[in-house]
Amino acid sequence: MPVLPRRQLLSVGSLGALSLPTLLQACAAKAEASTVLSKAKSCVLLYMDGGPSHIDLLDMKPQAPAEIRGPYAPIATSVPGILVSELMPRVAQQMHHLLQIRSVQHDQLVHDPAVYQMLTGYSHISSAGGLKVEATDLPHIGCAFSQADRAPTSLPRHIQLPDVMTMEARVLPGQNGGVLGPSSDPFAVNISPTGEITRPPFARQAEISLRRQAARADLLKHVGIEHQVSRAANRERFDDFQRQAFDILSRESVDRAFDVHTESSATQDRYGRHRHGRSVLLARRLVEAGARFVTVYWGNEEQDWADGRGPKLANNPWDTHRNHFPLMQDSLLPRADQTLAAFIADLDERGLLDETLVVWMGDFGRTPRISKPWASRDHWPHAFTILMAGAGLRRGTVIGATDSQAAYVTDSPVSPADVTATICAALGVDPAQNVLRADGLPHRISTGRVLSQLW
Repeated sequence: MPVLPRRQLLSVGSLGALSLPTLLQACAAKAEASTVLSKAKSCVLLYMDGGPSHIDLLDMKPQAPAEIRGPYAPIATSVPGILVSELMPRVAQQMHHLLQIRSVQHDQLVHDPAVYQMLTGYSHISSAGGLKVEATDLPHIGCAFSQADRAPTSLPRHIQLPDVMTMEARVLPGQNGGVLGPSSDPFAVNISPTGEITRPPFARQAEISLRRQAARADLLKHVGIEHQVSRAANRERFDDFQRQAFDILSRESVDRAFDVHTESSATQDRYGRHRHGRSVLLARRLVEAGARFVTVYWGNEEQDWADGRGPKLANNPWDTHRNHFPLMQDSLLPRADQTLAAFIADLDERGLLDETLVVWMGDFGRTPRISKPWASRDHWPHAFTILMAGAGLRRGTVIGATDSQAAYVTDSPVSPADVTATICAALGVDPAQNVLRADGLPHRISTGRVLSQLW
């Protein structure tokens, strides 16, 4: 509860009892204003499962020894003085729209707790692998945001594509609503390894007119549903879902958002006719249709699988322990570079970039020193780079720095919690507020600090 100045508190008696709630609300709104920096309409989180190599892509050290710098040369970008890897020529041309944070760090060396911390902003109770999804997990930041968000939308507040992240057929924790309950889980849209979208049942049946549907909605308002919900907060959540469902069915534009094939051939080619390209193109269409938060995982494609029995990669697609350099240059980066550049340019051309927050990140970075015998790079959480764009953020900017080997942060350290707090602030939600867990206890959306220097 906000602390009221003595003069305001004394005035309550003369204003009457009904003024107290109004006064408290005004004080709370004033406190919230200090942490809410933007009013972005949407966030698209692009998650590179496994951890992209920061030193090979964005935080290059061309003066370091060969066993540190690797085989790739830096190239100029659209921002004088900012260099990126030769593996990212298309992103290089969009650098004037992008913001790099080169000083992200945490202490989780294993995928499971690293994924959990990056997506939730909280450390898992375990630092080991083999973690399973539990009801006690804390929520994905998109789920926590969705619980607090009250902006109008005609779509589920958090949409996930193209698939859930797994390791060895085990779903990684941190991707769902966790302690907030199943009703806060993201709405899953499946896109096959070949790029085919499974359309959700958002279309209204032809025999039910809009007038008849409106009559049904009005009838439900007069039917008691107290037996379906146990608490006032749950009742409010249920009403929100019900309104959203009728809104979805009454808007043909929502169903059409999944019609990616209506995009021009040139646009589909621009994003890439592969699973990641199709996923991000759908994310753009969902943003246009009013989606508030879309999480896009990388997702394996047909070319990433060996003989149909399992992935060619060590674990997740970007976990390139073996064949690191061939996989980077021949498989992962051609798709990632193409799609990210197309997405940023397309948002800008459509006038959507200023109102859309784009975040590109993974589990962690890769070891600065190239390991043997595989000539590869392993897990490295002590310093790595993420990209952001849109939502009024500073463009063509680098925040933070690392040492001469990209091993440790030397300036402006940023934690996963800081990232989640900043995402919420960009979307107009106070990250320090509590949302209600399924058991009635409070959950603070983020314990991080909002990175106000990004604006």
